[in-house]
Amino acid sequence: MEPITPVENKRKYNVLIATIVVLLAIVGGGFWYVSERPEPFCFDFVHDTQFGDREVKNPSNVGFGGPGGIFYYLPEVPSLQTALTREGFYIDPYEATGGKVYLTSFFGPSTQVAVKEFQKKYNLPETGTVENDTIDKLRSLYGCPIPTGTSTPSQTGTTTQTATTTK
Repeated sequence: MEPITPVENKRKYNVLIATIVVLLAIVGGGFWYVSERPEPFCFDFVHDTQFGDREVKNPSNVGFGGPGGIFYYLPEVPSLQTALTREGFYIDPYEATGGKVYLTSFFGPSTQVAVKEFQKKYNLPETGTVENDTIDKLRSLYGCPIPTGTSTPSQTGTTTQTATTTK
């Protein structure tokens, strides 16, 4: 058996390193493929929305009122909590699910703290209530694309609608 030369030794070393790099790339790519990615999210936050954090004289949304005029179901609250969670703020799971007491999520203490932190992050007045300036920022970050239609005549003389989205 002939002795291995330094050149052959270096070649085997390079093949080993290349094999390890390829295996790491495959494993990393597989991990990326199966890892959870957040679902796309958008919500049309509207001015003067009632979130249960303050009284709004003419709210743009309607919940179902309970004793003392408290709104128990406000469909905007889960969307607010989703937006705040995507911003990295903590929402108590009890508030996010309603626990065993409420049918759905509600605006509670952890949501209020998350709203204050959101306002601080974006240099808004830190009130802990979702007022129109906070709604404007939420809309700029998470507002749904607005579909715009354009008309183009077809060969038969009818009009075809083409939808595009803008944000």
